[in-house]
Amino acid sequence: MKVQGILAAIKTTVGGLNSQMSRMEIIADNIANAEKTPGKNGEVYKRKVISERSGSKTKFASELKLKMNRTDNNHFQPGTKGLTNSREQANYEVQEIDAEIKVYEPNNPSADENGYVRKPDINLVEEMVDLVSTTRMYEANVTVINAAKNIAKKSMEI
Repeated sequence: MKVQGILAAIKTTVGGLNSQMSRMEIIADNIANAEKTPGKNGEVYKRKVISERSGSKTKFASELKLKMNRTDNNHFQPGTKGLTNSREQANYEVQEIDAEIKVYEPNNPSADENGYVRKPDINLVEEMVDLVSTTRMYEANVTVINAAKNIAKKSMEI
């Protein structure tokens, strides 16, 4: 008995899990470096964001195209060639935003002659909201995998 449809759903969801995990890693980097002062080279940490890769075709409708072929026994071709969806194949890229703020901290060793320290322009509240949102999306993908697994289990009982 073939359950290619279930495996295709899991493959798609694994791609979602990978992208949400990448977002969580980037948000964690931003939070960890929010108070970082310039390094020895004088550069301030640049906030990272994920954006859609230019030229990628991620239209929902194009992803759902199903081709019918009356002479083929499988009829639907869900594209289940391998279940791994590596991050290198993802339709997103990491961009660095070159923005900084000056904070008045005259006692900081990194302060300039006016008492200001250059820091990355990272809003911790926004980063935490993004982290919670990303975590919820990750959980939703896990729920989809569990539902697909339960469907496959129930179909084996029939």
